[in-house]
Amino acid sequence: MACFRSNLNHQEGNKFYVVMNKQIYDKLPPDAKKVVDKLAGEYEEKFAKMWNQIDFGGKEFAVSKGVEIIELAPAEVEKWKAAAEPAINAYVQSMVGAGYKEDEVRGWIKYLRERIDYRTKQQIEMKIKSITGPPEVR
Repeated sequence: MACFRSNLNHQEGNKFYVVMNKQIYDKLPPDAKKVVDKLAGEYEEKFAKMWNQIDFGGKEFAVSKGVEIIELAPAEVEKWKAAAEPAINAYVQSMVGAGYKEDEVRGWIKYLRERIDYRTKQQIEMKIKSITGPPEVR
């Protein structure tokens, strides 16, 4: 196990979610789609809170084993974001190589970033505790 861990209050899309292939979803009968859509909305917040609770247990376990958790300063977070850009750009290019349009792929990334910002604001407003969230909810 590592002797330390850096906490980075920044994500490019590392969200926990359940996915379904769109072509499979499109083949579902309307009554099944209705159930999937209802449950997806109903359980979205429940899953988020569950994963946060699991994180607290994981942090507690790590600390009990002597792992030092290092909180990165905002300036350091910006450096990590900049360091991640080449990997993000490589991903974009790999998707372009697979036949997607660059604007479309960059739109996916933009959407994820917007959703992260939106969800972070909701987390603060709802006072949902998190080990890696913004300082207001730790």
